[in-house]
Amino acid sequence: MARFSGEKGRLLYVEKVPRSMRPRRKFAGRRWAFFEGLARIFGLAFAFYVIYLVALTDLTEPDSVVGLVIGMGGAISIFYAIEVMTPRYVRNIMPMKVYAGGVEVYSSRLENLLGRPSFMPRDMIRGVELYRMKVIVDGKLRELPAEITIVLSNGKKVRLGRRNALELDEIVRILDNELGIGEL
Repeated sequence: MARFSGEKGRLLYVEKVPRSMRPRRKFAGRRWAFFEGLARIFGLAFAFYVIYLVALTDLTEPDSVVGLVIGMGGAISIFYAIEVMTPRYVRNIMPMKVYAGGVEVYSSRLENLLGRPSFMPRDMIRGVELYRMKVIVDGKLRELPAEITIVLSNGKKVRLGRRNALELDEIVRILDNELGIGEL
């Protein structure tokens, strides 16, 4: 399974996402992207409506103020859902890939534009923060990592959310032994 990909280096590990965590077929892939694009169009429509109200209407009228509040609320809630909440969910269900040169996780288009690429070279990663919990494995109680956050050298944090505890334990071991990225 050792593949090589340019600056990424050799592929060391690909997380296996459990079937229960995978997206449903009806809302996966292109269909999901279609609905995201549709939501962005509605968000832009709300934003243009707000601009129209501010630029071309009398804001002393109650109807204009109500429209302004509804337009702002609609635009903010749609963009928050699509650009903040959805990437967190998708990052939680997309497999994390560990290469000899760094870690690859899902990033939305907006996150890429804001400077957080999908692939993070190991010199860009300061360490990982882990949330541990007690898990019963083979009849024994063990304390394993359940959530991981990658801390970048510039101080930003990439929250990857809850993961399979046994797989995350293996990933943390690989990050520490192979890449020299330890727990903070």
